[in-house]
Amino acid sequence: MLSLKELGGAASFRLAAFFAAVFGSASLAFVTIIYLTTSSYLSGNPDERMRYQAQSFDGNSSKQIGSFLDQHNIADPTGRRPFGLFTAEGQPLGGNLKRLPTPMPPLERFFETTVSNEHENTLYRSFLHRLPDGRLIVVSRNIEELQHFRNELLEATLLGLAVMIVLGSAGAIAIGVGSIRRFDGLTRSIERITQGDLSGRLPVRGTNDETDRLVRVINAMLEQIERLMGEVKGVCDSIAHDLRTPLTRLLAGLERANRRNLSAAERKAEIDHAIAEVNLMLRTFAALLRISEIEDGARRASFREVDLTQIAADAVEYYEPAAESKAIRIRFDPLGSDGVATTVNGDIDLLFEAFGNLIDNAIKYTPSGGNIRVELIDGPQLRITDDGRGIDHRDREKLKLRFQRGSQVNGIPGSGLGLPLVGAIARLHGMDLRFDDVANRCRVVMGPATMMTATTRRKPRPAKSHRLN
Repeated sequence: MLSLKELGGAASFRLAAFFAAVFGSASLAFVTIIYLTTSSYLSGNPDERMRYQAQSFDGNSSKQIGSFLDQHNIADPTGRRPFGLFTAEGQPLGGNLKRLPTPMPPLERFFETTVSNEHENTLYRSFLHRLPDGRLIVVSRNIEELQHFRNELLEATLLGLAVMIVLGSAGAIAIGVGSIRRFDGLTRSIERITQGDLSGRLPVRGTNDETDRLVRVINAMLEQIERLMGEVKGVCDSIAHDLRTPLTRLLAGLERANRRNLSAAERKAEIDHAIAEVNLMLRTFAALLRISEIEDGARRASFREVDLTQIAADAVEYYEPAAESKAIRIRFDPLGSDGVATTVNGDIDLLFEAFGNLIDNAIKYTPSGGNIRVELIDGPQLRITDDGRGIDHRDREKLKLRFQRGSQVNGIPGSGLGLPLVGAIARLHGMDLRFDDVANRCRVVMGPATMMTATTRRKPRPAKSHRLN
């Protein structure tokens, strides 16, 4: 059960209450203006007619005034618009008004008075005018209906204001309670995540409001954190597993050299073997540091517009000797048949490293005498197709993780860090790495993710070749 303190502390409740108060104040001012304007109009026009009618008697004789009053008494037997003719001292001379209020009201002014009869008290609004001969004429009208209308208008105004206050308060409370409950759910989810449940996600209501959009961004961040933490754990396990073998071989070789009387040549062979094992471990650590450096994102500072066609062409040229050594035919097809070049914003050395790594893998797993086709297709996408055995569906996502190798690479040297390095470079450039299905062949594609932007233009001039440092 929510307390008033919790409800009052909710920003959404305070905001809703503020707007309800502003709207209520504006509505109250608007209705008040309408009430005053309507009342003024309903009373103002009849008042002017009463003044004009009283002053119109100035040019009439006593006989004409008496005749008018007699006719009016007949026409208005209920006294809705009574008249009265009085002497200068206030004695009645004619009409259906028989006396003046005490004390006598001021001349040429409107006044309200109550007239009592045997049935009821009636409220009248009157105008007192002095005729040229000194007599007094009073013109009146019944304002009971006007007063009744005013009261009804005032009651309707107050009722509408009360309803608006109740509805505004109810709306503010509903918004506040909904907001508190929603953020309580978010808070509970966050607490579970902070306690170590990295698989937890914040609930999305599905309304696509600003909170939902924020929650989706946070969930994407949590997915990235979970993936990175999983990779860190996997890396730690893999490092311990993968380094245990070379360290064991290194220790065994050193112990063997220590126990045996070796000749100079044998001792040199053992030392060379130990150096090779240490260099293997150093290369592994260098690759790990390289991936961490790329994932850190600091290399974005050196981004500039680069030509993917030229980078791919240079990578193919660089690895042609390795392909020829295995009698492998490697062919490069640039984007389009008319020399169209695709440029992206990126780091030229990293892109060359990624392209080269993919081509090197293709050469490594393509049998002798096979074919490799390197294409830069619309997107832009680098697509490499070779005659290798392909990648099992179960291994495709695993190969993007560090120290993971496919189930069909037994006997082929490797550390399991090449594709993770390519993946890190791809993510840095807003790209993605995927494996496509091709009959009896292997195809790897490095292409744009949703963040990538590219422009296609005519190649103005040949680009320079780029090599790894």
